[in-house]
Amino acid sequence: MTKYLATLLLLVTMSFPTFSQTETIRKASNRASDVEDMENYERMLKSQLNVDLRAVAINNLELDAKQISDFTPIYLDYIRSKESITARRNVLVNQYIEEMAEDDTRKDEMNETGDFIEDYWELKIADMELKKDYFDRLEDAITPMKALKFFEVEEMFNNRLNRIRLMKTVPTFIVLEPVTYTYEPEITAFNNWKKINIDGKLGLDHEFTHNGLEKLLTAAEAMTKAEGVTVTNFATSKASIMEKADMLQKNWKSLKHADYAREAFTMTADLLSDIANSERFEANESWIKQLKERAKAFRPEVKLTDQADEVHAFFNTAEYIVNDLVEQANSYTK
Repeated sequence: MTKYLATLLLLVTMSFPTFSQTETIRKASNRASDVEDMENYERMLKSQLNVDLRAVAINNLELDAKQISDFTPIYLDYIRSKESITARRNVLVNQYIEEMAEDDTRKDEMNETGDFIEDYWELKIADMELKKDYFDRLEDAITPMKALKFFEVEEMFNNRLNRIRLMKTVPTFIVLEPVTYTYEPEITAFNNWKKINIDGKLGLDHEFTHNGLEKLLTAAEAMTKAEGVTVTNFATSKASIMEKADMLQKNWKSLKHADYAREAFTMTADLLSDIANSERFEANESWIKQLKERAKAFRPEVKLTDQADEVHAFFNTAEYIVNDLVEQANSYTK
């Protein structure tokens, strides 16, 4: 029986986004108390995470007033429709658990497992068809690209909540499925860049500084979206920072490279400070203070290529801050 229950666990881990609002999988004997316990847990999650999918979506999609008005009723219809599929999935999973608890023959268990997998994937198909239908409605209300982005935001949101739900029942998921896996590629890209360029040289092309800012901001942006952190005018600030970074590479004879770098690093430090001081995290104020001081340490009268130590020090401190936030997210400290 253990072998077949492993099949269930595999399907669950492959299907995080579709397990929105699921009950804890238990035997039927204490079903009523389990449901009540999970409902209380859901309310606790909502309070602790301080995250609402609709609010997160509206913020990340940057919807205007009319788009919000058009989006909201479609969103509510979508959630209601999805709850129906979720309810069917809960019934299917709990029936399978009960059947596997029976003293059946190996052949019976194999047949029941086969039927379960087929029915489970049918619900996966129904979920994808539902998304397709609501994409058609959303693209007319908020544009096709924003409609596509909504489902990406929903997936990140559900990945985060479902990991925490599963941790309540299966604590080993804290190791197997860290919450940051939804934005792990961006974090890894920045960390790998730092490792590869640990002694990176500041050439006249200023590629090192430009690429470092780009990867750091991409990681920070992915984190804000997945963690439901709202940073005022993040996109505008990011664009302004990258404009400064681009200026470093446009004219290698310019005498203002140190000014551009100082402005870009100062704005980047402010963004990381806003993220760290959000309700989602506990800011390490000493590191934040150090990052801001390092940003302001650049001297306009000195060529940027002669301030390599300052550039490396800034990125080193930024790396400490980012990885500290990642560790907090994975340990669920707030």
